[in-house]
Amino acid sequence: MAACGLHFTVVVTEPGDVFAWGAGVFGQLGLNTGKDQLLPERVAGREVFGARMVMVAAGALNSAGVTASGMLFTYGSGAEGQLGHGDLGERLRPEQIGRELFGGQPVVMVACGMGHTMMLTVGDLWTCGNGEYGKLGHGDVTVPTGGWRSTLKGTRRSSWWRLVNCIAWHSVVVGSEGGVWTWGHGVCLGHKDIQHRHVPTLLPSAAFAG
Repeated sequence: MAACGLHFTVVVTEPGDVFAWGAGVFGQLGLNTGKDQLLPERVAGREVFGARMVMVAAGALNSAGVTASGMLFTYGSGAEGQLGHGDLGERLRPEQIGRELFGGQPVVMVACGMGHTMMLTVGDLWTCGNGEYGKLGHGDVTVPTGGWRSTLKGTRRSSWWRLVNCIAWHSVVVGSEGGVWTWGHGVCLGHKDIQHRHVPTLLPSAAFAG
Protein backbone atom coordinates (compact mmCIF):
# COMPACT_ATOMS: atom_id res chain seq x y z
CA MET A 1 0.00 0.00 0.00
CA ALA A 2 1.00 3.64 -0.38
CA ALA A 3 0.27 6.89 1.45
CA CYS A 4 0.81 10.44 0.21
CA GLY A 5 1.71 13.23 2.60
CA LEU A 6 2.52 16.86 1.91
CA HIS A 7 5.31 16.61 -0.71
CA PHE A 8 6.32 13.04 0.22
CA THR A 9 5.25 9.42 -0.27
CA VAL A 10 5.49 6.31 1.93
CA VAL A 11 5.05 2.74 0.67
CA VAL A 12 4.95 -0.63 2.40
CA THR A 13 5.82 -3.70 0.33
CA GLU A 14 4.28 -7.17 0.57
CA PRO A 15 7.14 -8.47 2.76
CA GLY A 16 6.58 -5.53 5.11
CA ASP A 17 9.46 -3.23 4.25
CA VAL A 18 8.80 0.53 4.28
CA PHE A 19 10.14 2.83 1.56
CA ALA A 20 9.85 6.62 1.32
CA TRP A 21 10.80 9.54 -0.88
CA GLY A 22 10.16 13.26 -1.30
CA ALA A 23 10.52 16.14 1.17
CA GLY A 24 12.19 15.07 4.41
CA VAL A 25 12.90 18.30 6.28
CA PHE A 26 11.10 17.21 9.47
CA GLY A 27 12.18 13.56 9.39
CA GLN A 28 8.86 12.42 7.94
CA LEU A 29 10.66 9.98 5.62
CA GLY A 30 12.12 8.12 8.59
CA LEU A 31 15.61 8.02 7.07
CA ASN A 32 17.40 9.57 10.07
CA THR A 33 17.99 12.80 8.21
CA GLY A 34 16.16 16.00 7.38
CA LYS A 35 17.19 15.87 3.73
CA ASP A 36 14.93 15.37 0.73
CA GLN A 37 15.04 12.02 -1.07
CA LEU A 38 14.52 11.95 -4.84
CA LEU A 39 14.34 8.17 -5.24
CA PRO A 40 12.57 5.49 -3.17
CA GLU A 41 14.76 4.62 -0.17
CA ARG A 42 14.26 1.74 2.25
CA VAL A 43 13.35 3.01 5.73
CA ALA A 44 13.22 -0.24 7.70
CA GLY A 45 11.69 -3.70 7.96
CA ARG A 46 11.36 -6.46 10.54
CA GLU A 47 14.78 -5.64 12.02
CA VAL A 48 13.28 -2.38 13.36
CA PHE A 49 9.55 -3.09 13.53
CA GLY A 50 9.82 -6.58 15.02
CA ALA A 51 7.09 -7.82 12.66
CA ARG A 52 5.80 -7.23 9.15
CA MET A 53 4.53 -3.70 8.57
CA VAL A 54 1.00 -3.97 7.16
CA MET A 55 -0.11 -0.35 6.74
CA VAL A 56 1.35 3.15 6.56
CA ALA A 57 -0.15 6.62 6.83
CA ALA A 58 1.23 10.01 5.87
CA GLY A 59 0.18 13.42 7.15
CA ALA A 60 1.31 16.90 6.40
CA LEU A 61 4.68 16.52 8.12
CA ASN A 62 4.65 13.11 9.80
CA SER A 63 4.21 9.41 9.10
CA ALA A 64 2.96 6.35 10.96
CA GLY A 65 2.68 2.62 10.50
CA VAL A 66 1.05 -0.44 12.05
CA THR A 67 2.60 -3.90 12.18
CA ALA A 68 0.93 -7.31 11.88
CA SER A 69 1.39 -7.67 15.65
CA GLY A 70 -0.55 -4.45 16.32
CA MET A 71 2.35 -2.16 17.21
CA LEU A 72 2.26 1.53 16.25
CA PHE A 73 5.28 3.51 15.01
CA THR A 74 5.32 7.27 14.34
CA TYR A 75 7.94 9.72 13.10
CA GLY A 76 8.48 13.14 11.59
CA SER A 77 7.35 16.46 13.03
CA GLY A 78 5.85 16.37 16.51
CA ALA A 79 5.51 20.13 16.89
CA GLU A 80 1.75 19.85 17.44
CA GLY A 81 1.85 16.65 19.47
CA GLN A 82 0.83 14.55 16.47
CA LEU A 83 3.39 11.78 17.06
CA GLY A 84 1.89 10.74 20.39
CA HIS A 85 5.17 10.31 22.25
CA GLY A 86 4.18 12.64 25.08
CA ASP A 87 6.25 15.57 23.85
CA LEU A 88 6.45 18.02 20.94
CA GLY A 89 9.76 16.80 19.55
CA GLU A 90 10.44 15.40 16.09
CA ARG A 91 11.60 11.85 15.34
CA LEU A 92 13.92 11.17 12.40
CA ARG A 93 13.40 7.40 12.60
CA PRO A 94 10.28 5.31 13.27
CA GLU A 95 9.71 5.07 17.02
CA GLN A 96 7.39 2.61 18.69
CA ILE A 97 4.55 3.70 20.98
CA GLY A 98 3.90 1.27 23.82
CA ARG A 99 0.54 -0.51 23.81
CA GLU A 100 0.23 0.07 27.55
CA LEU A 101 -0.98 3.58 26.64
CA PHE A 102 -4.02 1.93 25.07
CA GLY A 103 -4.78 -0.63 27.75
CA GLY A 104 -2.62 -3.21 26.02
CA GLN A 105 -4.93 -3.38 23.00
CA PRO A 106 -3.36 -3.95 19.56
CA VAL A 107 -3.55 -1.13 17.03
CA VAL A 108 -5.46 -2.01 13.85
CA MET A 109 -5.43 1.24 11.83
CA VAL A 110 -3.84 4.69 11.83
CA ALA A 111 -4.46 7.96 9.95
CA CYS A 112 -2.39 11.16 9.90
CA GLY A 113 -3.85 14.60 9.26
CA MET A 114 -2.37 18.07 9.52
CA GLY A 115 -1.12 18.34 13.09
CA HIS A 116 -3.18 15.42 14.41
CA THR A 117 -3.22 11.63 14.30
CA MET A 118 -6.01 9.08 14.80
CA MET A 119 -5.74 5.36 15.41
CA LEU A 120 -8.04 2.47 16.14
CA THR A 121 -7.50 -0.28 18.66
CA VAL A 122 -9.98 -3.12 19.07
CA GLY A 123 -13.17 -1.22 19.87
CA ASP A 124 -11.70 2.19 20.67
CA LEU A 125 -10.57 5.31 18.85
CA TRP A 126 -7.61 7.39 20.04
CA THR A 127 -6.41 10.80 18.87
CA CYS A 128 -3.50 13.13 19.61
CA GLY A 129 -2.14 16.45 18.41
CA ASN A 130 -3.70 19.81 17.62
CA GLY A 131 -7.43 19.96 18.45
CA GLU A 132 -8.25 22.99 16.30
CA TYR A 133 -11.96 23.08 15.38
CA GLY A 134 -12.53 20.09 17.67
CA LYS A 135 -11.03 17.67 15.14
CA LEU A 136 -9.72 15.35 17.87
CA GLY A 137 -13.29 14.60 18.93
CA HIS A 138 -12.82 15.11 22.67
CA GLY A 139 -15.51 17.75 23.06
CA ASP A 140 -13.04 20.62 23.26
CA VAL A 141 -10.32 22.47 21.37
CA THR A 142 -7.28 20.70 22.77
CA VAL A 143 -3.91 22.35 23.37
CA PRO A 144 -1.21 20.03 21.95
CA THR A 145 0.63 17.95 24.57
CA GLY A 146 1.74 14.90 22.59
CA GLY A 147 -0.47 12.55 24.60
CA TRP A 148 -3.23 10.21 23.41
CA ARG A 149 -6.87 10.49 24.51
CA SER A 150 -9.74 8.11 23.88
CA THR A 151 -12.47 9.65 21.74
CA LEU A 152 -14.99 6.94 22.60
CA LYS A 153 -14.64 7.13 26.37
CA GLY A 154 -18.01 7.83 27.96
CA THR A 155 -19.89 7.61 24.67
CA ARG A 156 -22.44 5.08 23.41
CA ARG A 157 -22.28 3.56 19.95
CA SER A 158 -24.23 0.90 18.12
CA SER A 159 -21.36 -0.43 16.05
CA TRP A 160 -17.61 -0.81 16.25
CA TRP A 161 -15.70 1.84 14.33
CA ARG A 162 -13.67 0.18 11.57
CA LEU A 163 -12.19 2.84 9.26
CA VAL A 164 -10.60 6.17 10.13
CA ASN A 165 -9.32 9.10 8.12
CA CYS A 166 -8.41 12.73 8.75
CA ILE A 167 -6.99 15.77 7.03
CA ALA A 168 -6.30 19.41 7.88
CA TRP A 169 -9.57 20.52 9.52
CA HIS A 170 -11.67 17.43 10.23
CA SER A 171 -11.87 13.72 10.94
CA VAL A 172 -14.15 10.86 9.89
CA VAL A 173 -14.83 7.26 10.90
CA VAL A 174 -16.95 4.52 9.37
CA GLY A 175 -18.65 1.90 11.52
CA SER A 176 -18.94 -1.80 10.79
CA GLU A 177 -22.67 -1.30 10.17
CA GLY A 178 -22.02 1.41 7.59
CA GLY A 179 -22.57 4.56 9.66
CA VAL A 180 -20.39 7.59 9.02
CA TRP A 181 -19.38 10.00 11.81
CA THR A 182 -17.65 13.34 11.17
CA TRP A 183 -16.30 16.11 13.38
CA GLY A 184 -14.11 19.21 13.21
CA HIS A 185 -14.62 22.20 10.90
CA GLY A 186 -18.28 22.51 9.94
CA VAL A 187 -17.84 23.20 6.25
CA CYS A 188 -16.22 19.76 5.80
CA LEU A 189 -18.68 17.60 7.73
CA GLY A 190 -21.75 17.09 5.55
CA HIS A 191 -24.32 18.12 8.17
CA LYS A 192 -25.98 20.79 6.00
CA ASP A 193 -24.51 23.65 8.05
CA ILE A 194 -21.12 25.13 8.88
CA GLN A 195 -21.22 24.51 12.63
CA HIS A 196 -18.05 22.96 14.03
CA ARG A 197 -18.52 19.63 15.80
CA HIS A 198 -16.22 18.81 18.72
CA VAL A 199 -17.39 15.20 19.06
CA PRO A 200 -18.10 12.49 16.46
CA THR A 201 -21.53 13.19 14.96
CA LEU A 202 -23.44 10.59 12.96
CA LEU A 203 -24.59 11.55 9.48
CA PRO A 204 -28.20 10.50 8.75
CA SER A 205 -28.46 7.45 6.54
CA ALA A 206 -30.72 9.47 4.24
CA ALA A 207 -27.70 11.56 3.29
CA PHE A 208 -26.48 8.62 1.20
CA ALA A 209 -29.79 7.69 -0.40
CA GLY A 210 -29.70 7.47 -4.17
